[in-house]
Amino acid sequence: MQERGDNMDTKLTVTDASFDAAFEKYKKAEMVMFFATWCPHCHRMIPAADKLAKDYKGKAAVLAVDVDQSPDSSRKFGVSGVPTFVFVKDGKVQETISGEYPEEELRKKLNALL
Repeated sequence: MQERGDNMDTKLTVTDASFDAAFEKYKKAEMVMFFATWCPHCHRMIPAADKLAKDYKGKAAVLAVDVDQSPDSSRKFGVSGVPTFVFVKDGKVQETISGEYPEEELRKKLNALL
């Protein structure tokens, strides 16, 4: 996964250093996926996160945070397992879920933010 700027064709992978700026920029509606490179469940969720980022371009942001490289951001959201998805509207956490979920379930949660 690569860090991306305003091109939201794929999710924006952020680090502790870039998280706050990205979070503020896209805070209207966001899904933040906390993952780890060693996590097989996370790898299975990456295609869904990429598709949602493309489908919601201009409406909602999909951010991805590697918990091993960004421990501060992970702690800030109380992440204790991966993958964890945090749904945010107007800068406030609306819901947090952990584990593998069908893309459609994540889509419903994103839609509820819009």
